[in-house]
Amino acid sequence: MGEFVARYGPWAVVTGAAQGVGLAFTEALIARGLGVVMVDVDPRVTAVAAALGDERSARPLVADLANPSWIDALDEATDQLEVGLAVANAGVAFVGRYLDMDPGRRRAILDVNCTATVDLASWALPAMVERGRGGFVATSSGSALAGTGGVALYSATKAFSVNLIEALGWELADSSVDTLAVVAPTMDTPMFRSGGADPARAFAPPVDPRVVVEGALDALPSGGRWLADEGLAFAAGVDRAERVAMMSIATTAMYPNTFTPQRPKPEDDPK
Repeated sequence: MGEFVARYGPWAVVTGAAQGVGLAFTEALIARGLGVVMVDVDPRVTAVAAALGDERSARPLVADLANPSWIDALDEATDQLEVGLAVANAGVAFVGRYLDMDPGRRRAILDVNCTATVDLASWALPAMVERGRGGFVATSSGSALAGTGGVALYSATKAFSVNLIEALGWELADSSVDTLAVVAPTMDTPMFRSGGADPARAFAPPVDPRVVVEGALDALPSGGRWLADEGLAFAAGVDRAERVAMMSIATTAMYPNTFTPQRPKPEDDPK
């Protein structure tokens, strides 16, 4: 634990920290000895932070990452704190056909999933590079491995995160600052459970986010793109066109109330 704090402490920033994957990151980092600034648009983050301990362990910041001013609020909230780790975890999704998405949702996905990640990296990394230590993590998704129908724009933004992290890792290779893109499988989170998905139709059982988070933090020193399970490693090795179809069918199949299940093409049907 002491080595982890020395490398990435004493404070971390986690976005989307009130529940799900962000809360799992927060709890894991506190257990490893870091204090965490918990950023979330949900005001309940204040109560969640209080339940985790005093302000030496967790400090809440209610902020809307779709509003560019959130980074100024973060700067003020971390005044006098040395932030050695930043986790860009907050995300917005839309399940449905791209052409059915309203402009407001489209803009929110881009602002939170892409722009806020860029803003956090631009805010956190210079001080880390100057100190010669630190880490930056972005939570991505298996949908980043190929254009995934049913979550088209979300899929594209998650690929954006992976490419950004890989490029930053190359540029910062001599800085002792680690960057990691967490390519996560379907996880059992409040967002997943409330989004209309049928877990029984998932390609594989949804994973406990705490398992993914612990693996990610262990993988952080290695940097780059981290595939969280064997299923994702298999998918990454499939021919690209086949992967698009495979992942799109698997994703839309989980939402029977949103999509009509797709059948194989006649020439591929074993019947």
